This record gives sequence, structure tokens and C-alpha cells, in this order.
Amino acid sequence: MVHLLCLPTEIRDNGLIRWNLWLVNGDRRVDRVNVYSGAPSAQILNSGSSDYPGSLRPIPPGKYRLGPIEYRAEGWGPGIGQYWVDLLPIAGTRTYGRSGFGLHLDSNYHTPNGRGSAGCIVTPHQRDLDRILGWLRSQARPTYLEVHHTLDIGEVRSKYTVDRVRRAWLELISWCEGTSGPDGYRVCFTGVKFDGFQDHPRKVHCAGRLCSDAAGKYQFLSSTWDECRKALQLPDFSPDNQDQAALYLIDRRGALENIDKLQVANALDKLSWEWASLPNSRGIGRYGQPVKTLDQINAKLSELLKK
Repeated sequence: MVHLLCLPTEIRDNGLIRWNLWLVNGDRRVDRVNVYSGAPSAQILNSGSSDYPGSLRPIPPGKYRLGPIEYRAEGWGPGIGQYWVDLLPIAGTRTYGRSGFGLHLDSNYHTPNGRGSAGCIVTPHQRDLDRILGWLRSQARPTYLEVHHTLDIGEVRSKYTVDRVRRAWLELISWCEGTSGPDGYRVCFTGVKFDGFQDHPRKVHCAGRLCSDAAGKYQFLSSTWDECRKALQLPDFSPDNQDQAALYLIDRRGALENIDKLQVANALDKLSWEWASLPNSRGIGRYGQPVKTLDQINAKLSELLKK
């Protein structure tokens, strides 16, 4: 039987728990989209009988019938988009008085006071919503959605493949960050080098009035590294694990498919939020710091792809 399975992960994006929404055929998971549920201020799992109408917490665990795909040209409300799919509790699913659950777009994801939902399952990316709608339009349409509040541990420990294209992007980021070359994996902010890869060095260095503990080829802050390490179960700060963590950050920004398909403008619009040295698709930095020009980015990426 084809159905959808929604499981939370240990990963948090912009204050929201990242969930994996799986398309399942029998007992085999065949496709996945990252989704979110609930408001940033109410990311509480397994709340049970303490839940209540208007709590803004993630969708309660249980099974939900998938309604038809509904379209409204003017949209369903601020940030919701034009498509809506009802999620209707099946007998035995306790929602503690809550109702009105649906599946829809969250176009306010990058707005600090607007992201998330009132318990609906949402995605900030139209392409991901289109993929889900594709599942629902297929001949083998999923018959129901199953929601659990237990972590999808197996998924967060998966390992990223580093192929030629991904290696080129990693080297591009390193070049923009000023850490290219054989010693890039052991460079701290200001260029000071550290010894050993047992852990992030966790030492603050200053250049003028700017201080940071950023380290490694992709200049991870220790707090960012700790998130990557926990999500991917990385044992140390070794070069291979730094690569994995950088790809995790790319994936978290929703840019993995963009880099794989060499969609440079789309990738830069997302990755410039993660690395201050990258410009967006208009050639502008997100944080007021110096960035490479678009011509420099395109030329360097072309050079790296030839290696």
C-alpha cells in the first residue's frame, strides 16, 4: 500500500524542526521531501494531552486521510500559496480539539516573524511542494499520511556522495572563504593554523574589531559545527567530515539539487545566506561583507569543473 510517512529529525532550520516526509510503497521508502510543522515558538513533540486548540504545535501523531488537491488562484492566505490538501484525522487519531490541518506552501519561511505554520505540514520550496503534489496526482496515489513524533535516526546519519560537481562547489566555497590550498582544512579565522583534527579548535581570533572562532576549509563556527556533528554523527573534525558537514549545510539550505544541476543563480541565492563571502544572484552579499563578483564565481567554477 502506498502512503506518506512524516518523521521528525534532530535537525533544526531557522528555529523549526526539520521533518522527513517520505513516499512509502509497501515497506520501502522511495522518495523524500523536507517539511516543517508548527510555529517556531511551539516546537514541542509528544505533547499528548497537554496539547490544546490554538497551541501552534506540530501536527499530532496518528493517521490522516489525504483530501483532494485544491487550487485557489488568489491563494489561501498570507504565505500559504495557491495549493491546499486537507489532512483529516482518521478514527483513533487524537488531536485534542485541534483541526484545520493541511499541507501547503510556506512562502514566509525566510521571514523571522512569519515562518512555520499552525500545525499544518509545510515546505518553503515550490519545487518540493510540486513533488508532493506529483505523488498525489499519480495513479498510485498515497492513501493516507502517517505521522510519528519519534526521530528518523537512520536518515540523519546518512553520508553524502562527493562527486566531481560537488567537489567543484566545495572548492569554490573554500576559495571564496580564503581557505583554498592544502592547508585549508586547518585554517582558523585570520589565517592562524591549528594542529590535529580531533575536534573543532574552538579558539576565538580577532582581526580589528571582528572576532570569530570560525575554522576549517568552510569556516565553521563552533556552534554550526556542533549542529553538523550531531546531525551526521561525525566523530572528528577531519577533512572528510568537514566536506560532509559543508554538504549538509548546502542541503539544509535546499541547494543540493541546484549545485548538482549547476543552477548557479539559484544556488547562490540560497548559499549566500550560509557563507558571507558568496554573493546572491544579483552579485550582492547578504551581510555587508566583501564578496566575489558573479564573473569571478562563474570563471572559478568553470575552472574547477575542468579538473
